[in-house]
This record gives sequence, C-alpha cells and structure tokens, in this order.
Amino acid sequence: MAFTTAYWVLGKLRPKVIAFIGCDMIYPTTGQPTHFYGTGKPDPLRQDVSLQSLEAKSARLLYMAHQQQCLCMNLSEQVESRLFFPRADISSLEEIKRQNFENTIVYKEDIFDHTHTTQAMIRERELGYYFESGRYWEHLDNISADECLAVDSLWGKSVNLSKESSIYE
Repeated sequence: MAFTTAYWVLGKLRPKVIAFIGCDMIYPTTGQPTHFYGTGKPDPLRQDVSLQSLEAKSARLLYMAHQQQCLCMNLSEQVESRLFFPRADISSLEEIKRQNFENTIVYKEDIFDHTHTTQAMIRERELGYYFESGRYWEHLDNISADECLAVDSLWGKSVNLSKESSIYE
C-alpha cells in the first residue's frame, strides 16, 4: 500500500519530496507487536505475485521519483529498513523549506547503476504487465512470478546506497 500510494502521489501531485517515516517494512517474528496485526511477515492476509522483494520495489520507486526530480527519503530512526531511500532526519525537511530545493538537495547521480535501471525498464516493457485498471490480480494467469523476480533482481542491483549515504551532494 505504501508504494501504491507513493506512485499515486508522484503522478498526481508531482511533489519535490516524498518522506517516509514508520514505514521500514521490517517484520520481526518475535518481541512486541510492531504492526496492526501483531508480529510476523508482510501482508499475512494474502499471497501476491507482487510481494517478492520490498527492497527492489523501493529501488524502483526511488528511481522513478528521481526521473521526476522528486526526492524520496527515509526519516525513520530505526536501525533496520528495507527501503533503499537515503536517510535523513526530520530537520532536513525544514532545511528544504528554507532553501531553494533545486540548488541544495539533489541525489548523488552515482547512487544509480544505469545499466540495471535500463535493463529493468526494458524487461518491464517487454513483459507488458501494465493493466489500465490497475487490477493486476484479475490477470494472474498472464503474470509469471519468476519473471517478476528477475525484474526485481535488476531493480535490487540498480541502487548503490550505503547506510551512510546522504541526500546532499
């Protein structure tokens, strides 16, 4: 749901920044409840061909946002996260408001491996898994889980972002 919402925001509102907090997509199986359904695995209510690699999904969103000059950032203070977004603290949002966005905050271009992003986008086009209604679950007979995993593998290799990476050049 977080990625679907982010793509809607990206397409409809065309923001300069999408900041995530409380959305690290980690699912510990022990300890205190961390989600509305307790502890466990992602979306335990259903099996879905699209739920294979959250890291790959975040890498794709990061790249697509970058193509629209939108910065995705992770404001979480959690040590672990499955998001491939650069880390920032909440004060970074204030900095963005105070300064001219285009001149102060841009992705380091070298975080993207353009060979893999290009291959992933080409493969996505070849597969044609775009459905006008958005209701891909009505077309599951036409979708290969193995092909989705192969595309996810390309997206997973497309971002070179270390834990120490900054959003600033």
